[in-house]
Amino acid sequence: MNITQVAAIVVAAHVLGAPTERRETGGVTVRVLSLRGQRFGQVCDFTLDDGHRRWRLETVTDNHGIDTVGRTLGKRLSVRLDALHAQATEHFTQRPTAE
Repeated sequence: MNITQVAAIVVAAHVLGAPTERRETGGVTVRVLSLRGQRFGQVCDFTLDDGHRRWRLETVTDNHGIDTVGRTLGKRLSVRLDALHAQATEHFTQRPTAE
């Protein structure tokens, strides 16, 4: 997957569910944000390690299986993913107000 395709996925910003966190070996916490890819059924998982500023496209999953990519994104795309992560976190953690 080239950087133009990755940028198109980030700009389209079809977030699939609430952002998650996972613990890697060594105790490092990694934020995970899943976006819909360009093809039907394609899911792109982006990760951000604690203490890092740039997101990585970690895996692309489709009906053919999982492809490990491991591409670090530039500043602009990382800033966009930071904003998407914040929006998705806020959206999925909102509690209904009591009436």
